[in-house]
Amino acid sequence: MNRTRIVQSRVEPLASPQRLDEYCANRFTYLSRERWRQEIAAKAVALNGRAASDAAAMISGGELLAWEGFPIAEPEIDDGIAVLYADDWFVAVDKTGNLPVHPGGRYFNNTLVRLLEERCGRKVYPAHRLDRETSGVVVSAFDGRTAGRLSHALATGEKEYLALVHGTFPGEGMTVDLPLGRAESAVAKKRRAGPGGTEKARTRFRSVLAVGDVSLVRCFPETGRLHQIRAHLLAAGFPIVGDKLYGRDETAFLEFIRSGLTAELQARLVLPRQALHASRLVITHPFTQEETIIRAPLPGMFAELLRGGNPSLSIPDE
Repeated sequence: MNRTRIVQSRVEPLASPQRLDEYCANRFTYLSRERWRQEIAAKAVALNGRAASDAAAMISGGELLAWEGFPIAEPEIDDGIAVLYADDWFVAVDKTGNLPVHPGGRYFNNTLVRLLEERCGRKVYPAHRLDRETSGVVVSAFDGRTAGRLSHALATGEKEYLALVHGTFPGEGMTVDLPLGRAESAVAKKRRAGPGGTEKARTRFRSVLAVGDVSLVRCFPETGRLHQIRAHLLAAGFPIVGDKLYGRDETAFLEFIRSGLTAELQARLVLPRQALHASRLVITHPFTQEETIIRAPLPGMFAELLRGGNPSLSIPDE
């Protein structure tokens, strides 16, 4: 079998040591645990540059894991990215709503990183990430040192998102100041906002307009937790339209995993993906020290849903 290296990643810190085969099966779900044992026995898996032969080897986090694997059919993506800003140090693009930033799971070549490297003709290093279904501004550096400086600039800068939510959002807006923790869910990565959470999280929301039972909302996360905006809006009673994990229908995500986006499921979701968009970044440029503002326009999908039968409706996007 011809093999091509398609997976290389750093093992994240683990709460407790895990067997190598168990970690691979949980992290890279396109192969079963038994298949991962076979791959390890075939010396197709390496830890820190050396072939691993023991499926029971314990890892605790920080290891460099690589797999000399066989090609896997990747899901289709929307590769219609648009450059919003570029200079000698970094590039910012408007990511589409069906495009993962980094390789992972069944995605390796079909990622923003690969698209940018092909189009820029050089390596790129994303300074942050968005969920696959979240569109909007993503900033990537042209070297690792710049990526670190950009990450710091992003952490101290201002981020703004636009979301379409179910319900009529209060005109005066609101602030959700609820910690995040693991949700009691069949989906391991799902978070819950509320008492008992271990991660402090705070998001400000401002209403833009409401049309029928859908509202356009500006979102200002003051902390940067995983799934923060989505979990906070659900806790506030305004789930994001099209969100399979934090939406109105708790069964949608597992149904999507089993059967894909069927016509019936999309009808229930209203939109084919979560209506969350990273619309604006304000950072201090890490080299020129100038204030740098990067904006991504409101997705056409959002505007179409809001306008419905009123094509002349004016929709502010900031």
